[in-house]
Amino acid sequence: MEDRYSKFKKLNWLLSESFEAERVYYNASEDVQQVELKRFFNHESVNRNRFSYEISEQLVQAGVEPNKQWVQKGNLHRDWRQEKKALTQHRPLKLLKKCRERDEKNLELYDEILQEKRLPKEILKVLKRHRRTILESLNKAEKFKTGEKALDPNNRPKVRTLKAM
Repeated sequence: MEDRYSKFKKLNWLLSESFEAERVYYNASEDVQQVELKRFFNHESVNRNRFSYEISEQLVQAGVEPNKQWVQKGNLHRDWRQEKKALTQHRPLKLLKKCRERDEKNLELYDEILQEKRLPKEILKVLKRHRRTILESLNKAEKFKTGEKALDPNNRPKVRTLKAM
């Protein structure tokens, strides 16, 4: 009995880290003013929420109680200084960096769990899919950092030429 809980301990840890990643993306989407970045952060927040749900579902199916201390979402843990800073400073690259750091930290945990191969194959399959999605989002985030259009590459600005009279 104890062995089963120890086997799923890191998965429970990953669940709480996934909730934290969702919170970071959610807060970033609330703070940023650029529409494309706001969409990106919202999309990634929804992805992280889905990851958390799938991990907790796998834990329940295995008969392990999911760790739900991180279920609280969004701005609940912000104090007035963080709110003021978010409202006065518009630094989308800093928010992007914070989200990337959270994802990179989570990727290390994903790698660690996947290398151990102690969990059932279905769970490992789900975690591999999550890992791929996170890597794709890191690539999209890199495009935002360099100034490229990450979400819709076909969206080019229309330029009108004026005719001389």
